[in-house]
Amino acid sequence: MKALLKSLTFIIIFVVFVGFGFSVYVLQAPPVEQKGVPKLQVHTRTALRSRPTVNSKPISYTTDVYRFSMDQQYISNLNSGKLERELLFSAGLAHRARLKTQRLDESLKTATDWQKMFADFTEDIRFRSGASPIEVLLSGEEWLLRDVTGAAYTVIRTDDLVEVYLPDLTEVFDANKISLSKNLETSIKQANRRWLITDKGYKQAYSIVNGKGKLNVYQQSKFEILTFLFEMDTALQSSLAQRKLSSELIQEFVKEKIPLSRQAKVSANENGTSWQITNPPLKYNIQAEGDKLKVYLDLESRWLRVKVDDSVKGWVQSERGTIFEPPPPTPSSRQQVKERLLVLIDELKQKVGLSDAESKAQNTASR
Repeated sequence: MKALLKSLTFIIIFVVFVGFGFSVYVLQAPPVEQKGVPKLQVHTRTALRSRPTVNSKPISYTTDVYRFSMDQQYISNLNSGKLERELLFSAGLAHRARLKTQRLDESLKTATDWQKMFADFTEDIRFRSGASPIEVLLSGEEWLLRDVTGAAYTVIRTDDLVEVYLPDLTEVFDANKISLSKNLETSIKQANRRWLITDKGYKQAYSIVNGKGKLNVYQQSKFEILTFLFEMDTALQSSLAQRKLSSELIQEFVKEKIPLSRQAKVSANENGTSWQITNPPLKYNIQAEGDKLKVYLDLESRWLRVKVDDSVKGWVQSERGTIFEPPPPTPSSRQQVKERLLVLIDELKQKVGLSDAESKAQNTASR
């Protein structure tokens, strides 16, 4: 019996020791590091201003990077917003199924109302037929159907049917060594002239411009957004707490060449250590960090301060671009365990605090 008790005692001590060591190891896990900064991807060539006012002169112009050119047939993908090959509809050949290859080619060219077929079988794709809309790729088997805008569709014979497909635009990007994710958004900026492909998965955007019989693909300019602006003394915190803009605080903004207008308003967050100044068209977030108040530019502002290179910094209108924020950091398994352990410790503290309060209340009542 004594040997068993000794063994149990040893096991308990060993478990406690290991648990204590593991807890110390977990609690010493480094904090989750936030990597990357928000980026602004400019949609078109636009002026970079020295400060966010309408009448200020540009200090530079953003430019997009040319990547490659492609056939106009892919207008069909861009207008439909579907970049991969996709079956649009099937139609019966009827009596034409008995025609020889060349006669079938001619029948599809001259005796088929493609405009009506698209109107009957598709919801949002309209076809405007030209003089000779169909090109033979493989006689009696495969054709390229093209409308007056240059948009094209692949037509394939399968038994007694013809199947109409969208071409595969992603293959063209792959051929030019540009990978696209599955999380894509396509928007029409100018009908049959300019489109934007936003790749949310890979944090990129591509502008496609229709010009001189081909589609030119440009990668959008992506610049770092300078959210941190400057820092102030914590003595100015008292006016912020009262939701007022003191003359001293206004002067701090003036020193940084960011004057505040009379319409500027202060709002406080619930934690009491952060505030927001709304000064249309800009918003500023102020954080109490250590012995300083740090001023940040809010990403919801209509103007964003960007860095093109070490020598060129300025302001760009946010509606002229797409903001890409860095993805949230992925904590390691050790950091995840630390987070759960801290929550457990807080819960235990609360329970101990409640039990202490209950015992004190009972003692007071007994007296």
